[in-house]
Amino acid sequence: MSYNRQIFAETPGSKAVAVSSNWSSDTSLVRPAHKARIGPVVHYTTYVGILAHAGFIPLFAWLDVPFMAWFNVLSVATWVFARYINDRGRGDLAVTLITVEICAHAILAVNWIGWASGFHYYLLPLIPVMMFNDQWRTLKAVAVCVAVAVAYALLNFGTRDGPWLFVNVQALRVVHDANVMILLVALLVISLFFRFASETIEHRMEDLAMTDVLTGLPNRRKMRVEMDKEASRLARTGQCAAVVIADIDHFKRINDTWGHESGDHVLRGLALLLGANLRSHDALARWGGEEFLFLLPDTDIDQAVKLAERMRAAVEKASFGPRRLLATMTFGVALLDAHSPVEACIRDADRALYRGKFDGRNRVVKEERPAPQKKSPTAQSNPHAQPVS
Repeated sequence: MSYNRQIFAETPGSKAVAVSSNWSSDTSLVRPAHKARIGPVVHYTTYVGILAHAGFIPLFAWLDVPFMAWFNVLSVATWVFARYINDRGRGDLAVTLITVEICAHAILAVNWIGWASGFHYYLLPLIPVMMFNDQWRTLKAVAVCVAVAVAYALLNFGTRDGPWLFVNVQALRVVHDANVMILLVALLVISLFFRFASETIEHRMEDLAMTDVLTGLPNRRKMRVEMDKEASRLARTGQCAAVVIADIDHFKRINDTWGHESGDHVLRGLALLLGANLRSHDALARWGGEEFLFLLPDTDIDQAVKLAERMRAAVEKASFGPRRLLATMTFGVALLDAHSPVEACIRDADRALYRGKFDGRNRVVKEERPAPQKKSPTAQSNPHAQPVS
């Protein structure tokens, strides 16, 4: 989800200036709001329930069972009301109403026109729906499922001697087939939602594993995946990229002096500020502690140094959190190309970073590896040739 947030950069003798950062992140990963799982299930299955019970009214009138026709008028009203309260956050009450209606409808219909009508089938989907209902405690859900199973067994046992009313066998077959089709549609809707819910949870867990909770940035694991992908691309194209590791200067002093909450404000503010100064195709991650790592595709070492210098200057001018704390950062820059593994590039950027720390902090330092030397034609043709002294 793309969003726009602001931090305030304040320079000495000037008013605070809002700095916008428009970058992509899922803030629900940081503090996910709880939503009832059962709500969407009820929302969509009520379509099937309302249409089915509306169709049962003329069906029972045709079968000359007026009591059940009027009962289905009440059933339609119950399902409409259940949908109404579910969409207003009362999914638990909606499920209770629907469960009572389905059980009552199945028991009455099977007793009136017989087991062969197929109305008992409607008890079966209640069991997975009850177990999926996160608004009920597990014990309650299990108890309701057991009650539904007992009702199913008693119906099977109690209607063996035949229904209360005689219904034409041909008509009964039509009713049975209609009930099977309605049940299959309901099961399809429920199963589709279970599938989508399962996929959503899997994606959310994967995102959580790849996201830093405090800043909302990709974490070290996610960045390593992206760096490996970039390295594979560079091996195919022969192009280069740059890696920058940035570390907050004297961050421990901020935590010790102002507390960890203020330190968190600095980290979140820096994440936004650094992200605002990157190009659209660059990547930023929280590398660990007070370190951030940038992956800059299609960027040579000098371009990366200019970009890092721009970010360093922006950080130096900014202030963070309610206390308007000041901070500086040291940047280490290294080149990633087809001739070096990702680990070597990270080590180079780390070396440059610590050289910058040693030289006084708040600076940009680059680490340049010597280009690989080409072998002489003699050495290539004769690997056993001795070097000339």
